[in-house]
Amino acid sequence: MLELAQRGGVPLPTGDLEKLKDFLQATDSTSSLVEYIKYFELPIAVLQNVPALERATYELCEDLKSDHVRYAEIRYGPWLHVQQGLSLTDVIRAVLSGWAAGRKAFGLEGGIIVTALRDMPPAQNVALAQVTGRFVNEGVVGFDLAGDEAGHPPILHQDAFRVARSLGLNITIHAGEAAGPESIRQAISMGAVRLGHGVRAQEDSEVVAMIREGGIQLDTAPTSNAQTKAVRRLEDHPLRRFHEQGIKVTISTDSRTVSDVTLTREFETAARVLGCSPAQVWAMNMQALDGGFADEVTRTRLRREFVDVEARLRPAAGGKA
Repeated sequence: MLELAQRGGVPLPTGDLEKLKDFLQATDSTSSLVEYIKYFELPIAVLQNVPALERATYELCEDLKSDHVRYAEIRYGPWLHVQQGLSLTDVIRAVLSGWAAGRKAFGLEGGIIVTALRDMPPAQNVALAQVTGRFVNEGVVGFDLAGDEAGHPPILHQDAFRVARSLGLNITIHAGEAAGPESIRQAISMGAVRLGHGVRAQEDSEVVAMIREGGIQLDTAPTSNAQTKAVRRLEDHPLRRFHEQGIKVTISTDSRTVSDVTLTREFETAARVLGCSPAQVWAMNMQALDGGFADEVTRTRLRREFVDVEARLRPAAGGKA
């Protein structure tokens, strides 16, 4: 942040790195999704040129490697990075360039998910879908909708997702985080096969059944879900209960920087706080791979690799996965 702000001429509230974290990282006292989103403002301000976008993407890959991640889907909203003259095409190409370099350097697989923003005019998200479709075979694997859910139901952007589907983009939508079960119904009706979070499905048994019977995957992020108050307390998170009800659930980090979390720590939280067994955490990890948007050949190869790793780890766990 300090380096990119200096190079980009972006004023910061402080030059002290430790104090700067107060403006960059959410905490357990963060009151809502709206407040959580505010912690993205400074990072977005410094990511307004091609070198910064390439560097941030590449260094994210480096961080993922250090966390022993093999498969990643990186999501971001291109409309947030055009404030200083970049086009949507410029932004997408810059992130794909950083991803290509980071993927090669650090042995990652996966791809990029382009995210539309709920509070933008629907026509602008249609335009984003049209531009994104040009990159389907260049590393972009999906199309998403995120942002403040209050007053911005998914259905307002159904045209953008109709375009995205027609261009071959896989669909995932943030729903059931700040807004309730109705947002989940709408997201599924718009073609979402995965939902970002979806934890508030627990408020409606019919929606839970719809998710389970439809094979919809919920990509949860327990630390973030507690910070945004999608769940009242971390201990209340329905991850384990959803898994035991036969729902496809995965564990993700949401924002590694804003939530100050790694995937390893999220796995530890699932076990230590939510009571998931190692076998359940492993099943969720494998579900993330099975439900991934990258090509099937890649995911099949990684599945064999993961199974081999599990076999080696099993003796160390006393015969338990």
